[in-house]
Parts: sequence; C-alpha cells; structure tokens
Amino acid sequence: MDAHELLGLAPGASAHEIKRSFRRLAMLWHPDRNADPHALEHFKALRAAYESLLAGLTSTPAGDETPDADEERDEETAAARGADRRQDINLTVEAAFFGGERTVELAGEDECGACAGSGEEVLRHTRLCASCHGTGRTHGRHGLTPCRHCAGRGYLTRQACPSCHGSGRQHTLRPVIVHLPAGLLDGDEVRIAGAGDPAPDLPPGDLVLRVRLAPHELYRFDGRNLVLERPVSALRLLTGGELAIPLPGGMRTLKLEPGTAAARTLRVAGAGFPGRKGLPAGDLIVHLQPQLPEAPDNAMRSLLERIDALAAANHSRHLPDVALWEARWLRDQPDE
Repeated sequence: MDAHELLGLAPGASAHEIKRSFRRLAMLWHPDRNADPHALEHFKALRAAYESLLAGLTSTPAGDETPDADEERDEETAAARGADRRQDINLTVEAAFFGGERTVELAGEDECGACAGSGEEVLRHTRLCASCHGTGRTHGRHGLTPCRHCAGRGYLTRQACPSCHGSGRQHTLRPVIVHLPAGLLDGDEVRIAGAGDPAPDLPPGDLVLRVRLAPHELYRFDGRNLVLERPVSALRLLTGGELAIPLPGGMRTLKLEPGTAAARTLRVAGAGFPGRKGLPAGDLIVHLQPQLPEAPDNAMRSLLERIDALAAANHSRHLPDVALWEARWLRDQPDE
C-alpha cells in the first residue's frame, strides 16, 4: 500500500500534515492500546510510511515549526492516559426511558492476593518430589540428570499457588457507578471520564458504554417515536370515549373521537421517548385494531339485535355498502 494512502494523506502533504496523521493513527494502533493481533504489524507499517514520507521532504520552514510543536505537545498531553475501555450495557426499555444510576462491573486482572503475584506458596512441610521420587535425578538422553522440578534436591519447599494455579494473576470485577441520561436508544454511547483501564504512572482512560436495548413485547421504535398496537372494541371505535394507553412512565388516557369501526392510528406529539442532545422527544404512535364481541350471551344478543334493527331501518346512512349491495342484487327479478 502507498505510504500516503496508508496514512490517509493526499500526495504532496506537508510535514505538518504527515506528523499529525501519524500521531493520530499511532494512538489507535499502538500495541499497548489496541488488542488486535495485527496491531503491532500495522503500527510498524505506519512508522515506516511516516519515516519514508518525511525523508522525502525538504526541511520544514521555520515559520511552521512553532504551531506544529504546540500541537504536538497538546496531543501528547491528551494521550498521556490509559486506554479507553469499551463495553456493552444491556437496558430494558423502561430503564432507558428514565435513566438514572446503575452499577457496571468491569472484568479485569490483578495481582493474586494469595501469593502476592509470585505464583507460588511456601509449604509448611517439605514434600517428596513426585517426579524423581526423592532421588534428585531423572533419566534423560545422556543418562541421569538433576531433576528440574526440585532442582536436584529430591524434595519440594514450594508449590503452585492453588488460588491462581501458578499464574500470579487473578480475575477481578471492578464496580463502577454510572449515571445514565434519560432517553437512551440502542447503539447510543455514554462516556465516563477516568473509569477506563488503569495504566502504570498514567491516569486511567475513559469508560465508553454502548447501549443495547432488550426487545420489548409491547413497544417498538421508529427513531425516537414509541410505537405500539392496541386492540380495541369495534363498538368503542363507533361511539368514541376515553382509551387507556400503557407507557414506560405510567398510564396515559387518550381521547377517542367517534368514527367508523375500521382500524385507525392515534399520534400524540412529544409523548414518545425523551429528547436527548438537542433532539426533541419522539411521538407516541398507537395503532388501534378493532375487535368484535365474541360468544355473546342472551343479554348482549338482545342488544345487538336491537342495534342491527336500528341500522337496517336506515341502511343508506349506517350501512351504505350493505344498502348498495342489496339494492343491486336483491331487487325483484323480472318473470321469464
């Protein structure tokens, strides 16, 4: 790959631009900051491209030295901290709606407390070496050789630490209390300054949490709009009235205007997910699905028959499609 392309530069870039691009990419690909197995190889390629481009340039004019030096000092100061820690945080729709404090546990490693990082523990009593059976010698290609497990002594005074299995390290969980703003959506990120990974002789980096919203049985999202479907009696759609709608923040009552028994949609501006970072709150969108009564008893059947008789008395107003169909197909047929 061309050196300019590797550093993301156009041909003819100045020394100032080359240095700035290299510093930015080096921070991303330095093996101490990037866990990618190819990070070291890519970092070396970046440095080779950087040195190659600088070698091909003439000396930088004196007037350009001061601003470049100032910028370099600023970037070095900003980079003088540990690496950022990135982690997903799983939230319910309700938790994301309200925000608030939450404890996040960060997995890591630390020195084993049982052996102080040595990986070994001192035995209270010496133990016969199982490898050489106490002889201090083992058979090798060239005859007897000192046992490597007990250094030829025939007995052991130390053994691998049972807490860390000889590694000298132990897994840890570091709790961090974070404040989550209201209205977080799936994929949003929250940065907690100074809560990232520690580094020797440097302040820790930041913790960056990426929100993962759990699927919800009732709600779905259209941007910041909160969308749900609600079954409703077809009779209520005809008569109108009040309709209760469940929201993450509690129950809300909507006014339903009288109308037809067909499906319809209600929209309430600003009643969806809370606004964030200058974005307004979303809307509440409710898709109403009409439902007819099932298994009517005698009392309900009597009322329905009365309603049907009232509607039949004025087909053209209450049942226009029925009136048109009957006028066309149920009119008296001429005698043949």
